[in-house]
Amino acid sequence: MKKDRNILILQLLFLTVAGANGAFMNFINLYLEQVVGLSGTEIGLVAMISMALLIVVNPIWGFIGDKTGKHVLLFKLSFFATIFMAAVYFNARTLVAVLVVATLFEASRAAIMPFFDLITTDYCEKVKFDFGRVRVFSSFGFMTSTMGAGFVVGGLSFTLFGRSFGFDGFLNLEHAMFGIFIFLMSVSALLAFFVPKPRTAVDESEISGKKTPAKKFSKEDAKLLFSNKKYLYILVFIALSLVTLEAAKAYLGNHMVMELGTNENIMSWLTLVMVAPELLLMPLGSKLIRKVGFKKWYIFAVSTMIVRMAIYSFATSVPLIVIASLVHGLGITTHVAGNIAYIRKVVPANVMGLAFTVMVSFMAMCRAVLSFLFGTIYDHIDGFTVFRVTTVVLTVALLWVIKSKNLKEVGDEITATS
Repeated sequence: MKKDRNILILQLLFLTVAGANGAFMNFINLYLEQVVGLSGTEIGLVAMISMALLIVVNPIWGFIGDKTGKHVLLFKLSFFATIFMAAVYFNARTLVAVLVVATLFEASRAAIMPFFDLITTDYCEKVKFDFGRVRVFSSFGFMTSTMGAGFVVGGLSFTLFGRSFGFDGFLNLEHAMFGIFIFLMSVSALLAFFVPKPRTAVDESEISGKKTPAKKFSKEDAKLLFSNKKYLYILVFIALSLVTLEAAKAYLGNHMVMELGTNENIMSWLTLVMVAPELLLMPLGSKLIRKVGFKKWYIFAVSTMIVRMAIYSFATSVPLIVIASLVHGLGITTHVAGNIAYIRKVVPANVMGLAFTVMVSFMAMCRAVLSFLFGTIYDHIDGFTVFRVTTVVLTVALLWVIKSKNLKEVGDEITATS
């Protein structure tokens, strides 16, 4: 069977976008502490303020995209704005400069992932291709770039058959992090010119082989989105689970290097352990969730998050932390194969762009608050306490899932139409 050209473009684009984000996200807090010299509280303040603007900016992008149908154009422009702001970010060396530049940087890249998910899920639905088989390339890109960044900074050494192999780090942290990010974002910008248009962005859509007029976007549709209880339910779940975990995990590098005294390349090994299972889980995610059942899968996935953070809360053993990190892929698979499929089921197609951008805005708002909170805790207490607080929040997320009827109802609908 001939490979679908559009699928290949989308897979490559997920590879490069996630690769860029991996090199940046896993090292930005360590960079701000080691290179710029910010305290934990200041790092949290940067995260909170830089993400605060997204609360307003992202829904505006979603509104404009749905109103005009120009999702792809906005998607392309975001790449060029992000590359420019990354170059400016590289030269920021004071708290005030970092606050301003980080805010503009986050705003410039805010529309990339929600529009990318919209474009990809729409095309996959159109050609009956499993979204997880495309999204899995983000895991591979994220893993390889993060490992690469860690190794070029911290070096690599190992012993085989009694002989030592490896090399010393040859780039400083800022050159590795920003260099990889800008290069991969530049490749992504070129690939963005070849993505297919989503059906929500054209006047006609193909449904069951027939062309039918696409419903126009209106302000009333936007109001209905914000009163959609099933949609609001999954936003709260994402905030309590994935967002909380990711906000805490952003301090893992600081905790491992600054508090436990490990080499910077520990993030390379941890990334390998966290992301490698995703290469198997992501393509099978939809089938696994349907087989286990939506609600049962969510209970299982959140339970593994709780155990993982509980171990981080007390462990000083690097091998134990590495072992606990093996379950990371379950949470990511839940978001890709569960949360996004859930949103596409409960939200009308003509406001899908707004739905995805609002989701990202809400995630940014929650992560902003949590980043500041965790930064303050890290600064005044320690990293162990950050993970203990996270364990408590994840326990609330588990109760949120257990008491819900939405996951089973919507999950049954998704399974019935798959």
